[in-house]
Parts: sequence; C-alpha cells; structure tokens
Amino acid sequence: MLPRLLEFIRERQYVMNVSPATIRWYTSALRWLDTETPTQEELTSLVVKMRERGLKATGCNAATRAINTYLHWSSGTTGKSGGGCRHPHIKAMKEPEFVPSVFTDDQIKKLVRFSGRRFFERRLHLIILILLDTGCRISEAIGLKVTDVDMDNLLLTLTGKGRKQRKVPFSFELRKALYRYIRDFEPKHLLLASRAGDEMGRGCCAARCQTTVPTPRL
Repeated sequence: MLPRLLEFIRERQYVMNVSPATIRWYTSALRWLDTETPTQEELTSLVVKMRERGLKATGCNAATRAINTYLHWSSGTTGKSGGGCRHPHIKAMKEPEFVPSVFTDDQIKKLVRFSGRRFFERRLHLIILILLDTGCRISEAIGLKVTDVDMDNLLLTLTGKGRKQRKVPFSFELRKALYRYIRDFEPKHLLLASRAGDEMGRGCCAARCQTTVPTPRL
C-alpha cells in the first residue's frame, strides 16, 4: 500500500483509536486507489472499475465512504467532510430500497424449538436465540464474553460500533439456554468461541445457519 495511505490508517488506529473492524474496512477500501492524490476523473474511473468488477451500489458506497474520508484527511481540510469540501470526492450512488421479509410467530417458534446435541449446533442455536431475544448485531453476539452475561439481573453487556457498550435486558427463556450452554461447555473467555477459544467470524455463522438450522420459508 502507498505510504500516504498507510500513514492515514496508522493515524486512525493509534491516534483516533478506531476499532479493528474499522481498520479492516479502511484497508480494504483504500486498496482500490492507485495513487495518493487522485483527480476527480480518476475517481470516476475508479467507480466504473468497481462496477465492472461486480460490486453493487451498496458495496461501492461502503468503499467510497472510506476513500472520501481519506481524501478529506489528505487535503488538510478542517471540519467535517461534506458538500462544501473542494477536494476531489466520490458522490454516493443511489441504492435500491427493499422491504425486508420478517418471520411469522410459527416460524420463530420453529427456530426456538430447534434441538441440537453437538457443540456447534448448540452454539449456533444460542446465537440465534440471542439475536431473536435482544435484536443485537451478529458481531455483537459473537463478541460476547462470559463476563458480559449477568444472570441475576438478566442483562447482556454488548459492545457495538466504535467500541461503545450498552446493557440490554434478556428473557427468562434465554437465561435458561445461557445457563445450560455455560454449564455444559464451560467457555473460558468468549461465550460463543470455537473449540480452540477463537472468535467466530460472521461468515462462519452464516454458513452454519445454512447447513445446520432448518430456516423456515418466508
């Protein structure tokens, strides 16, 4: 990666103390840049290249937000990045808007009643129960530590974007599942870690859902 881009990432990491996930986002997005000081024409060509490589509008916008942040930082402009900035920037693409499908009560009951015996089945089922019960993000669920579970007060301490923590109440039914899981598998640090104690990835969770839990049809 080009020196100026690395400098930007190091500043974000060590001075602004952004999360590791944000650093990965910056690193992935800035790999699209072939120059430290792209012109407006080069940025337009960059978007065309992204689209030719198969990126959808949402994927392009995710990458260009990081690139625009770098361009604003590199220009030395004070204040927040926005329409008043004179440095080159990439305009956000229009994204399609979809109405999300939702599960019915019967479909949710099928997910809740799923019974697994093996470790990874029990772990996946607990992840699903936490998501249904609290409405948290998948990254917040798989990042839970055993010490984040307050059985007495029925509270989970979730760590969200920007490493901001919040306490979320959970139900008595989820407490039963949490208690049985902790009793049977005795996780040491991360609640939903792998057998080796490593944190699960979001992609791993999605793959397990497709192959393990029979998802009700919408």
